[in-house]
Amino acid sequence: MRKFFTLLTFSILAMAAMAAEITFDPAVDKGDAGSSASAYTVTKDGITIKVSNGMIAQYKDVYAYRIYKGQTATVTSTIGDITKIEIQSQFRNDTVWGAGGFVTELGTYTANPGEFVGTWMGTSSNIVLNAQAYQVRASKIIVTVGDAGLLPPSFSPAPGTYYSPVEVSINCGSAGAKIYYTIDGSIPSTSSKQYTAPFTVSSTTTVKAISALDGETSQPVTGIYEITDAPAYGFGSMLTTNDGEMVVFSHDATVIWQGGNNNNYLYAFDETGFGLVYGSVGQTYKIGDVIPAGFGGKKTTYKGEPELAAPLSGFQAASKNVSITPQTITASQVNHDNWAHYVVLKNVMISEDGKTITDGSGTCEMYNATFNATMPTDLSKPHDVYGIVAVFNAYQVLPLSFDVPPMPIPDPEPTDVACINDLYNLPKGDKGHFTKPLTTIYQYGPNLYVQDYDGHYSLAYGTVAQTDFVNGDYINDAVASWTTYSGNNQIVPVADTFVKAGHGTPVEPEVMPIEEVSQEMVHWFLGFEDVTIEQGEDIIMRDETGEMKLFDKFGVMEGIDLSTVTYVEGFLTVYKGELELYPIVLTGDPEPDYGIKGDVNNDKEITVADINALIDIIMGADADVATMWRADVAEDNEIGLADINALVDLILSE
Repeated sequence: MRKFFTLLTFSILAMAAMAAEITFDPAVDKGDAGSSASAYTVTKDGITIKVSNGMIAQYKDVYAYRIYKGQTATVTSTIGDITKIEIQSQFRNDTVWGAGGFVTELGTYTANPGEFVGTWMGTSSNIVLNAQAYQVRASKIIVTVGDAGLLPPSFSPAPGTYYSPVEVSINCGSAGAKIYYTIDGSIPSTSSKQYTAPFTVSSTTTVKAISALDGETSQPVTGIYEITDAPAYGFGSMLTTNDGEMVVFSHDATVIWQGGNNNNYLYAFDETGFGLVYGSVGQTYKIGDVIPAGFGGKKTTYKGEPELAAPLSGFQAASKNVSITPQTITASQVNHDNWAHYVVLKNVMISEDGKTITDGSGTCEMYNATFNATMPTDLSKPHDVYGIVAVFNAYQVLPLSFDVPPMPIPDPEPTDVACINDLYNLPKGDKGHFTKPLTTIYQYGPNLYVQDYDGHYSLAYGTVAQTDFVNGDYINDAVASWTTYSGNNQIVPVADTFVKAGHGTPVEPEVMPIEEVSQEMVHWFLGFEDVTIEQGEDIIMRDETGEMKLFDKFGVMEGIDLSTVTYVEGFLTVYKGELELYPIVLTGDPEPDYGIKGDVNNDKEITVADINALIDIIMGADADVATMWRADVAEDNEIGLADINALVDLILSE
């Protein structure tokens, strides 16, 4: 019998040793995912997660695997059957972005309301999780394999080239396994240094590691960390830069043109080559403007050509303006060699539909919808076409002008405006100069809420010169244009004019019942008293007149017990046609501490002296709110003989 139990014990230990947990962390394990919506795949230690549509992105400094509603996350294993998948989520509630959005036809999937963990249980090497209920944002995915064998170690961050010292972690998905490693190039063994904590690599180092469990060791794995000086990035180096790599440009860049799709196309060149920046850069440039070095973003590839894409940063106002000359080419030279170049095609014929250009060398495509240059009226004769070489299904010319070089569009002098409504009366995009101060109320990233001299509110959204505005700061001589977002007007600030000029009286919120709130109050600073908050699929604030949804845009609700909140203030917005409030203050409303009932003179004792003080009040002596509360001993909201009798009874009972 003893032998049987010994064998059973060894069998249990062996089974436990074969189980493995593989943890996917979106801050580290990114696979081929990008920051824009697409299919992506992440593979680690024999486990592959394939998302049909989503991205990896941050929310409140937490990275997450995003799986959009109606899309799938397929988890497959090549190392054994999966027995458990844990989906962890750390977001506003689990019925919006959390783990409860998944359903599956295989095994069981559970996610309790109010919790931020969903768990799949079963036995399979291929599990499809469908984000059927809503989008899922997973801050961590832990896959358990029941019979995986001893897994080799893995390194974090991934081995590669780094431009500063890097902290290296070594992990193993096999529960209970120990890790041994070397940094001198030798093959590790169980006599090598045991890994217990992350270590810093400051120079180029080869790290080798093994895992060990119950006398078994894995094959060694190798990670080479090359620590070198950061390269001098420029447009010319983008072709050889890996997709997804974050780069900072070391050279000034000269603007060819900015426009199209909310100014999201920015063509420019530096001393290394020509290129395209796609996305919002927070600045408006004109032809010949020089962007100072230090701007950057993520390298991506589109239609075979490199782009600098979001997240973009560091784009400063132009340091100067220079004259630039187009390169003369023929239609046959509209190709990869001249991609993103500023060119002119001379004496060419334009097709009647405006889609092709023909000269003696051949024909190329022309696409005028990006920048909408004014077409010549007479296409029966040749013209000169000034433009940029781009690519879609084929290389093509994006016209900037015809017959004469494109001229930089001078910025008109801003129109003087006294208030926000005056700005909104200008044509969209025109700049206004505020002749009266704007008072700041609240700032969070690119969101700056302001009030003008006449009490009108607006959101100034975009980059501004100052990032620490507080309620009551004021701005003189602000310059801005305006735009619309979700049908509502908002200010587009000229960054360097939004500078604190001083500090005045803070703006108080407009306190009102919920039923009085209307869409005309978008961006107003509002306060709500005597409210309750209910957290379910949405976060709902109610008072006796109505209800409104809260959205924690600024991250102020974390760690607050919403059941204790009775007062809320914040900024009104509209989302999908519904009014919402972005809260910035949430507080309870406890009864004020007025002292002890009956202690009229507030000396911490109830004596005959309090009777004298009470008589003085009855005879007309001045008293503040707290004193009146202490004097209303009969609690009938009146001060009189009944209070004297009640106070006498109170003294006698002491």
